[in-house]
Amino acid sequence: MSGVEVVAPLVGEVGALGVGELHTTIASSRNLDDNYNILLKDMEKLLAIKKDKEREIQRNNHKDTTNAYKLWTNRVSDAAEEVQKLKVKYKEKMLPWWRIRRRSRLSEKMVKKSNCVRELVKDECLRDFLVDKPPEPVLKELNVPRISGYPTLQDALENTLGLLRNNKIKVIGVCGTKGVGKTTIMRNLNNNEEVAKLFEIVIFVKATTDDHMLQEKIANRLMLDIGTNKEHSDDVARRIHKELEKKKYLLILDEVEDAINLEQLGIPTGINGSKVVIATRFPRVYKLNRVQRLVKVEELTPDEAWKMFRDTVHAFNPKIDSLDIQPIAQLVCQRCSCLPLLIYNIANSFKLKESASSWSVGLEDLKPWPELQNQGLQELYSCLKFCYDELKDKKKQKCFLYTSLYPVDSKVYTDYLVECWAAQGLLGDINDKRSYRSARNCGIDILEHLANVSLLEKGESMIYVNMNHCMRQLALHISSKDPECSFYLQDGEESENLSNSKAWQQSRWVSMRQLLDLPTRQDRSMVLTLLLRKNPKLTTIPQTFFENMSSLLLLDLYGSMITQLPSSLSKLTGLRGLFLNRCELLESLSSEIGSLQFLEVLDIRDTKVTFIPLQIGCLTNLRCLRIPFVASEDDAQNVHVISKLHRLEELTIQVISYEQWCNDAENVLQHVASLENVTDLRCCFPSSIILREFLSRSKSWSCKQQNSFRFFVGCQNSRRPQILESFEYKITNYLRYCNGGQEDDSAIIEVLPKTDAFELVCHKDIKKLSNFAGIVCLERIRGLLIKKCNKVLTIVSADTSSNTMNGIQIETRVILPNLEKLYLENLLNLKCVFRGPLHSGTFSKLHTLSLKNCPSLREIFSNGAIQHFSELQNLKLEDCSKIEILISKDIEPEKDVLPKLEMLLLVNLPNFNTICSTHTLAWSSLELLRIHNCPKLKTLPLDSDNAVNLKSIKGQQEWWDELEWTNNDEVYQRLQPIFAASNEYFS
Repeated sequence: MSGVEVVAPLVGEVGALGVGELHTTIASSRNLDDNYNILLKDMEKLLAIKKDKEREIQRNNHKDTTNAYKLWTNRVSDAAEEVQKLKVKYKEKMLPWWRIRRRSRLSEKMVKKSNCVRELVKDECLRDFLVDKPPEPVLKELNVPRISGYPTLQDALENTLGLLRNNKIKVIGVCGTKGVGKTTIMRNLNNNEEVAKLFEIVIFVKATTDDHMLQEKIANRLMLDIGTNKEHSDDVARRIHKELEKKKYLLILDEVEDAINLEQLGIPTGINGSKVVIATRFPRVYKLNRVQRLVKVEELTPDEAWKMFRDTVHAFNPKIDSLDIQPIAQLVCQRCSCLPLLIYNIANSFKLKESASSWSVGLEDLKPWPELQNQGLQELYSCLKFCYDELKDKKKQKCFLYTSLYPVDSKVYTDYLVECWAAQGLLGDINDKRSYRSARNCGIDILEHLANVSLLEKGESMIYVNMNHCMRQLALHISSKDPECSFYLQDGEESENLSNSKAWQQSRWVSMRQLLDLPTRQDRSMVLTLLLRKNPKLTTIPQTFFENMSSLLLLDLYGSMITQLPSSLSKLTGLRGLFLNRCELLESLSSEIGSLQFLEVLDIRDTKVTFIPLQIGCLTNLRCLRIPFVASEDDAQNVHVISKLHRLEELTIQVISYEQWCNDAENVLQHVASLENVTDLRCCFPSSIILREFLSRSKSWSCKQQNSFRFFVGCQNSRRPQILESFEYKITNYLRYCNGGQEDDSAIIEVLPKTDAFELVCHKDIKKLSNFAGIVCLERIRGLLIKKCNKVLTIVSADTSSNTMNGIQIETRVILPNLEKLYLENLLNLKCVFRGPLHSGTFSKLHTLSLKNCPSLREIFSNGAIQHFSELQNLKLEDCSKIEILISKDIEPEKDVLPKLEMLLLVNLPNFNTICSTHTLAWSSLELLRIHNCPKLKTLPLDSDNAVNLKSIKGQQEWWDELEWTNNDEVYQRLQPIFAASNEYFS
């Protein structure tokens, strides 16, 4: 290049700058290389710092970084990118020294970028850049068994999900026996996608009896660092509360065994739609923890159990389907009691067995299961044995073991079982100082405790209990090692190894079923209980059978076909309980029964024994007598015998011959009235006049002591009154009044204040309930049935003045404050059920209302009465031809009307056209809607927002197809999946 060519660019650069600026630019141009190197070193240091921080983050993977640090890393990345661009410009476009201006600009950019890099190196956010991680919304459980193929488990999960959707429900219980699959359901619930959408955070922990440990588990789930030196429980509670108080959480507590104070742990309750699910095997737990709704996890069906067992084995061993192995495998599966825990573990222990022989050996080994070395069986046995040991009371333990005498899952009626325990002396002595009722109360308390700790299962209304296979196995195993509770069983599978003569000599408790002949040669002097119940083939008892059974305390021949008792019955001098009920061919009691001086309970209902056997007069220690009244050809009945039973506390007279009873009742009841200690009487009174005479004469009634009764007035007594069937707990005081009139009501009014359940049938005069009895008399009533009272116009209506009855002024006040169930049937002139305004507290506990065959009914709730039914859960309306609307227009739109209504059943209502006149009601708890034969009902009061918990609609397909949706396809699309066509409203 010539000199002119070199100088020309330089002159151009100089010409564009002033002299002072020229010196600065030249200096900057000369420093370009230095600035470049400085920038590289600064950037190298920044990246080294970033790398060090990344290593620290990796070492503390339980921690998160601050938001400021995250912004810093973004700025570092941007800076690195910009430096790289400057680096490229420096290397690829190297400028000659005379390009002073361009070199100067690049140098300045490098200086500026170096300053930025140095600022990033010194940034304050690098000091405390690690913080606690926020907890994951859901921690998914791994290897969770699928339950989609098992409807029993899936239904329990779906029911729980349904309750989680219900905004009214805050605490949900999931209950079932050990091994039934509760934990599997809870794990599936934790992993459920819908749950993840419903809640901001799901906390799934296994509960412990140590509150501090449970609190620590919850704190760890919330990623709260409570340190190695444990903080004070109150401090941890405050931190948990602060973490959750603004979140919608779901807390799932598995294997809960006692009451848990959530607030003490720091759990804020009842806010933001948060919920708690408590899984437990103990019924007492969901009572202690105020569970609002309960999901019962049942055992698998036999088909489900086999599917689970077969699938578990088949995954490893397809030979289970072979013709020689499958029948044995099904027997093995039956030993698993339909419990998933046992099925899974036992199936795994059998999955490698290749031959039918090895399967047979395994089946034999399963029988003494407590000793079997199997993880599932040992876990189950340890758990059940722990529950048994925790009873600690020897009498309670014996009561539990005694119940194993009855077949698996059979209904053992509580009254009867308590009487058996009392006869064995397990409830203490019964004497002049201690009543039979006291012993019975003690027995009921033990029963409730055994059920609450899951050793027994409650039946409906606590009328009966039962014992499942596993509990019975446990009880039989323990009894076999305890001489005081040794047993002899001959009732199915257990009889195979127990039916031998030596067992009689060692047994205290004996139960035999399906016998043709009774053994007679064994020494039976040790036997305390002999159960020969439900033996239809037992027709004869050998005359000498009871010769050497002087220790026998209880003899039960219920349901046998014997025609007479043997003469050796007189040898049972210590007998305390004798059950001959349902011995339908037994016509008389042998004279030897008079020798049973210590007999406390005698039940001869449903026999042909004539009322009242003379020999009973000798049983002066009798406390409980149940006897039939059967017409006799001999007019001279031994009714005077009753008055000799001075210690009698419980008397049931089962009227078989009603016409004869109407003639004799007054005389019989006169003797009953003379008994001072009768506190439980079950009897029918042909008229209220006879009842009034009895009440005026009865020494026990006039003593104002606590009485329990079932009185049937003006009608024959029934085995199981209709209204008692509907209660989930046991009702003791029941009154049925039939064919009465206003002039006959005074005795009824005297009984009503003590009555829990009342059935009023065919009353001639009553127009409304308060006219019949007055309000005060009805305060205790919890169940009420009114039937065939054809003058009834309304049940309850508002009054502006006092009622007058029998000349007495009765103030209008709260009506039926304790009523839980109300049934109205065949009331031909009933026009309106409830007419307001009513006093606050009226019907405040009513949860079930049923109306059937009321052809004149036009209104249920009138003039604001509906606001008093905030607890109503079930409403059934059937065969009422005139009613057109359920809820009329007089409601206030903003009111939460029927907020707890869960089931609405509408059946055979030909003119019914409107459930509710407005679509603005929330129907916040409605789950089930059943509509059958309501042809004029063309719309439903549902939109896209209300009835969010509705799970099922059933009705006829033709009705569904004709419904009008007011052009709202969204509502139809929402409801269509939950509709099921059915021509039977009760299905």
